[in-house]
Amino acid sequence: MPADGRFRVLVLGGTGVFGSRLCRLLAGDPNIALTLAARNRSEVDVLAAELGAAGLVLDWRRDLDRVLSGGNHDALVHVAGPFQGQDHAVAELCIRHRVHYVDLADDAAFVCGIEGLDAAAKAAEVLVCAGASTAPAITGAVVEEALKDGTVDRVAFGILPGNDAPRGRAVVEAILSRAGLPIADQPGRRVWGGLRRMKSPGLGRRWVSPCDLPEPALFARRFGIRDTRGGAGLELSVLHLGLWLLAWLVRLRAMRTLLPLASLLIAIADRLRRFGTDRGGLRIDLQGSFGSRRWCLLAEGGDGPFIPAIPAAALIRKLARGEMAVRGAVPCLGLLSLAEIEAEWQEAGLAIAAGWDGELRPSLYRRALGRTYDRQSAAGQQLHDAGPSRWTGRCTVDGAATGSGRLLAWLFQFPPASTDAPIAVDFTVADGGEVWTRHVGRRAMRSRQYIGARKPRGWVVEQFGPIAFDLAVPVADGRLELVMRGMRCFGLPLPRLAWPLIKASEHEEDGRFCFDVEIGLPLIGRLVRYRGWLTDR
Repeated sequence: MPADGRFRVLVLGGTGVFGSRLCRLLAGDPNIALTLAARNRSEVDVLAAELGAAGLVLDWRRDLDRVLSGGNHDALVHVAGPFQGQDHAVAELCIRHRVHYVDLADDAAFVCGIEGLDAAAKAAEVLVCAGASTAPAITGAVVEEALKDGTVDRVAFGILPGNDAPRGRAVVEAILSRAGLPIADQPGRRVWGGLRRMKSPGLGRRWVSPCDLPEPALFARRFGIRDTRGGAGLELSVLHLGLWLLAWLVRLRAMRTLLPLASLLIAIADRLRRFGTDRGGLRIDLQGSFGSRRWCLLAEGGDGPFIPAIPAAALIRKLARGEMAVRGAVPCLGLLSLAEIEAEWQEAGLAIAAGWDGELRPSLYRRALGRTYDRQSAAGQQLHDAGPSRWTGRCTVDGAATGSGRLLAWLFQFPPASTDAPIAVDFTVADGGEVWTRHVGRRAMRSRQYIGARKPRGWVVEQFGPIAFDLAVPVADGRLELVMRGMRCFGLPLPRLAWPLIKASEHEEDGRFCFDVEIGLPLIGRLVRYRGWLTDR
């Protein structure tokens, strides 16, 4: 370690889709001295300057031995895929130079084969860890959490990236290199050779096809689970089914591999990017002595590509803090708990939620606001973190200011004017968002709130029937506001002249959650204003 005691980390492939996100996660850690490495000088210089990290231009196949021999690094994270067909030369160099090694591989042969270096890694007193990524680190942590409640007999999961997520060429080549080929130790199954539908909160139904992932072999060996099936699904059916059809060319031996089609397929996928969303996730179904359980992860706001990098970031932090005593060469199972993985994305303020059987955490507003969430009042945080619940209180309602306003208020079922009226708000969690049902007297106003596709950080969407409002949510001095930024009807944007006039804010007073909402229209004026307080007691 250097004189300042910081843990020195070198990231190979540090400017790629996943490598750059790993560097963003680690860059602000005071315990870590980060160096990102890649072959493109301009990309290295730009990202290193942005993150305040060191940059290194190198071809790892040619230069890595020389770089590590300088003794300037304590750990290396290998993100320079694809790992399909790659050997363990980088890990072997790390062992030779007594440098901890972590990678983001998800290829079955590569991850399972890392144990062949176990004796050498133990002799060098370093950790060599393969698969510190979605598969098998996150899937394995979920299984270990489920095992606390009983035995697990069957695991089936699907990795579901958003179509609008950036596509690194290495990721595309990793898929194409194996499409249509048999999956080892799984008779009758081929990569991208089957089709099934999978529904996950916030993502709807997507096609999923088998992939050659390390979990079947690893889960059988570590947990005694003999039935594990993993796959992945592209958001757009035309892309997923198209790849499924192309895989038949390999199955019928018309092509040895789909790799020659990589550039063409990337170009087609890029042209179709805008037809998808920036939402991705993961669904894991488990069956065992406890019956059936389901764990789901939802990533929004374009944060999906952070998911594969999160376990590696959490593992590097444990090494930097001296909390990882394991030495030897192992797949990434049993090294990170599910709580540690979730803490990593929560600390980073990412729009990622996860949970069992449909209840996702953290809350909608915490995900949307990220690090600014804690700037609101304690009462506001308590309400927005409450999950399914009912809050009650009192409110005053001011009615419409004009005759035409009163007619519109009646049509929209706004509550009539009243003083010190009882109010109740029911909060439920649904499909990755929240449903708010406000009861004032005999009137009920129901809306759904969620993080919209391709919306900036700090925005939410509130939808009343076919009408959706894009709302910025600035927070300052304990006060949260909702500011109109857009409006759509049946998904079609409406001109600013059609937008209602909305003033909405939340604050704390006498320890209670307080609200003030006014809705009006140009030329017509106020339709309704309701203000008051709520409590969960």
